[in-house]
Amino acid sequence: MWLWLGMIRCGFCCWLFVTVLGAEVVVPSGLPTGTEKALRCFLAAYPGCIESVQSEESRVTLTMASGAVVVFEDYLPKKYQQRIDDPDLADTLHDAYPAEMSFKTWPEGLDPGRYRSDAFLGAIYGSTKSEVKKNLVTVDFLGHKLSFNQCNGAAAALKKVAADLAEVLKKKPGLKPHLENLGGTYNWRKVAGTSRLSAHSYGISIDLNTDLGAYWQWEKKQALAEMKKRLAYPQEIVKVFEKHGFIWGGKWYYYDLMHFEYRPELLPPHAP
Repeated sequence: MWLWLGMIRCGFCCWLFVTVLGAEVVVPSGLPTGTEKALRCFLAAYPGCIESVQSEESRVTLTMASGAVVVFEDYLPKKYQQRIDDPDLADTLHDAYPAEMSFKTWPEGLDPGRYRSDAFLGAIYGSTKSEVKKNLVTVDFLGHKLSFNQCNGAAAALKKVAADLAEVLKKKPGLKPHLENLGGTYNWRKVAGTSRLSAHSYGISIDLNTDLGAYWQWEKKQALAEMKKRLAYPQEIVKVFEKHGFIWGGKWYYYDLMHFEYRPELLPPHAP
């Protein structure tokens, strides 16, 4: 990816120009530092998807290449459940995605990536079932033919994951059961018990073998912070997915160990 950052001053206004793959986006001056950093993150992670940025006193919005307008920052303080139910795009970066699992117990409420902006994801990958299906391509994932969204390089990233995992299996064939009997990829549905769309609806997530993972709703409340199951999951698999822009549901307090989701904004080199 080619990224150019530069500053130009005109009169009393200072503007930040961000050029990603030849598309120039002007970021208004005077934004809070955290907001600007988050904005740069998304511009880099979703090149060509954001057409312009508008800053008002009470909010910052994005006009997407699709024509949709997405609230990037509403400047409203939110508690955990509000970030889950109704986040602006900046809220989705509220929790930094940890590179390592160095906790003695998983911090309650640390759910990097569980906050999702349906408006933003819909503008990138398709906002209706029919729109998403038009963007699906077939990916050969270790012999499994999977439907995955081709927009913003998601399907290409999954192909790279598959190629790297094939090499891992040559050295550690005992990991193969985790990569069989897959839970699936594209499935237009809502998260159980909510009105929010699952990441599977956009065709940007994959569930590996559900029998060898664990899901928080299957567990007792007191088990959610435990590290044993998280650490037992093959970290060789996790690291390959993370290398190519996928987050792992095992790094959520409300964990989903078989779940991997394409969210490049949360990982290096894009994460703020």
